[in-house]
Amino acid sequence: MCKTLSVAAALVIGLCLQSSFVSAEEPQSDHRNVLMKLKLSVPENQKDREYLGIKNSSGKMSLAQIRAEVLIIEIFSMYCPHCQKHAPTANKLYHAIDSRKEFRDKIKYIGIGVGNSKYEVGIFKQKYSPPFPLFDDGAYTIANSLSGIGTPHYVGIRTDNGSKFEVFYSKSGGFTDAEEFLNMIVKESGIQRGGSR
Repeated sequence: MCKTLSVAAALVIGLCLQSSFVSAEEPQSDHRNVLMKLKLSVPENQKDREYLGIKNSSGKMSLAQIRAEVLIIEIFSMYCPHCQKHAPTANKLYHAIDSRKEFRDKIKYIGIGVGNSKYEVGIFKQKYSPPFPLFDDGAYTIANSLSGIGTPHYVGIRTDNGSKFEVFYSKSGGFTDAEEFLNMIVKESGIQRGGSR
């Protein structure tokens, strides 16, 4: 078990080292295809299910089931020192969204722990107290399917409550100002304050 954990940690640290906090990439069609097919475990926490608008209490869910016009995904790892350092700023992003009532119900934010088991994601959640739902990706589905990503990596998806699935943003590295990042997401997604675009 320790050997497996060490190998897993090494792979994730490799992903983390790819992240320079300045490397950018254009959204790619493979991101859309992979993320559309991705299946995650339905959160056990009722508050998380309510936040995401998920009605079933167990089983698997797709990202398209999340009730939002825009979905922000942080791909992280509990082993990544950049992710650990960035966690307080990531939490500020959630609070920035939640504090703006015009976007509170339109923009949702989740984290996916690449190469992390449910237990490892739980450790990260306990230590850094992210107020947004976290999911495990212990099978490396994202890392094995998407090339050129490091951790943390942010993806912005325009979903319009499941009627579309458009990746409009994809970049490895964190951000320093949560409000500035949120304003960029609003602009890039084309989401409107008063309704859909």
